[in-house]
Amino acid sequence: MADDIDKECYIDKTYNLISNQVIDSSNYIDDSINNMLINPDSNTTVLIVKNTIHKKTSIDNFFRTKKFTDETDETYISVKLNSTFKSKETNRFNIGVNARIPLSKSTKKYNLFINGLKKDVTSNPITNQLNEQDGTEIGINYFATLVHKIKSRYSLGVNGLNLFTIARYSIEKDFYSWNILSAQEFKYSLKNLFEEETDIYFDKHLSDSRLFRITLLRATQEKNSGMDYSLVLQHYWILNKTAALNLSQLFSGNTQYEYKTKKYRGVTNYTTALSFRKTALRKWFYYGIIPSVNFNKEHNYEANYALNFYLEFYFGHLKK
Repeated sequence: MADDIDKECYIDKTYNLISNQVIDSSNYIDDSINNMLINPDSNTTVLIVKNTIHKKTSIDNFFRTKKFTDETDETYISVKLNSTFKSKETNRFNIGVNARIPLSKSTKKYNLFINGLKKDVTSNPITNQLNEQDGTEIGINYFATLVHKIKSRYSLGVNGLNLFTIARYSIEKDFYSWNILSAQEFKYSLKNLFEEETDIYFDKHLSDSRLFRITLLRATQEKNSGMDYSLVLQHYWILNKTAALNLSQLFSGNTQYEYKTKKYRGVTNYTTALSFRKTALRKWFYYGIIPSVNFNKEHNYEANYALNFYLEFYFGHLKK
C-alpha cells in the first residue's frame, strides 16, 4: 500500500514539475515579448482579460475538438500516441504534439502554436476531412479586437520549408434553442497557394449531459478543381465527470474530382464512428477507443472497418 502511495506521489510530482515548466516557459516568453513591445519608461498598465470557458463548451474542452482548439487561448502541451487498425488499408501508428502558449501581457493578444506531427483523420473522423496536413506547423496567432461581435485571428507560421499565413473570422449567435458558430478561414502558403474553408456548427443541448451537433464544412484549393464538402451529425453523452461518448455520422464529397482518369462529382465517403474518451488515474491522462466503419469510393463503397486506440498526456493548467 505504501508503495502505491509513493508511486502516486512520484507521478504527481513529475507531472506538476512538467506542467509548471510549461507555464513558466509561457510566462518567460510572454514577459520577453512584452518588454520588447512596450516602452520600458512607460507607466502604462496593460489590462489583462481572462477568457473563461462557457458551460456550453465543456464537451469541446473534454474532447479537444477542432471547434475548441480554434477558439481557445488556453496554455497547454498535448502529446498523443495513436494506433489505427484498418481492414482495407495499412495499419499505422502516429505521435501527435499540439501546443498553445498565450502571450497575454503584450499590448496586443498573441499566442504561439504548434499543430501536430500529423493530423490523423481516422482518430477523429469529423476533423480535418477537407485539408489533411503532414508535418509540424509552428507559428504565432494574433487575436484582433472584436468588431460587430466578429472574432478575428491572424496567423503566420511554417510547416517545414513551407511558409503560410491564415486569416480566420468567426461569429457566434443563439437562435431559439440552437447555438450557431460560423467561421471562415483564408490561407495562403508557398506549397498549396490559396485555400479557403467555411465551418458552421449548429449546437442543441438536449440536457445537461447531452449535446446534438450538426456541422457543415466546405473548402476549396487553388491547385485543385471543385469544392470539398462535408456534413457531420454528432450526438455527445457525458457519462460522468471522467468519461463521455460521441456518435458521429459523416458524409463528405466533392463537386468535381478525378478517379481512375474519369471525372466525377458527389459524395465519396460515408463514415460512422463511436468515440469513447476517458481520463484514467489522473485528470491529465486520457485514453480513447474509436471503432468505425467507412464506405469510400476508393474501395468501391465496400465496408472498411477500423479500430483506433490512443493515449493522450496533457500538460498545463487544467480548467475546471
